[in-house]
Amino acid sequence: MNRKIPLILALILIVMYLGGCSSLSDKDKKELVDVATPIGVEFIKEHYNADFILKDYVVDDPAVHSRIYLYGYIKGHEDSKITIYYSYKTKEVIDVSGPDWFIDSEVPKYKTPSS
Repeated sequence: MNRKIPLILALILIVMYLGGCSSLSDKDKKELVDVATPIGVEFIKEHYNADFILKDYVVDDPAVHSRIYLYGYIKGHEDSKITIYYSYKTKEVIDVSGPDWFIDSEVPKYKTPSS
């Protein structure tokens, strides 16, 4: 039983070390969001001809995946939540979600053909 204690402690230290290395500081998160926001705003402008206003964000830990969720609304529609899914690894918008009226307003040249 005494041999198990050092093994358990070693495993705990390894997990703590790996967890600490993969997390982002608040400053790092803010820097990522500062890059993602104008890209997301431009994407909404180009694809939906609308003005996105950022209200909040969540940055996933790199151990999970390299994604930022930009939460906001469209100017003039403050009660309708819009989410921009952004990859900070590839520096591109992955997807957008929101109410049907907004998603259906996508500029025709960007709409994907229906199956």
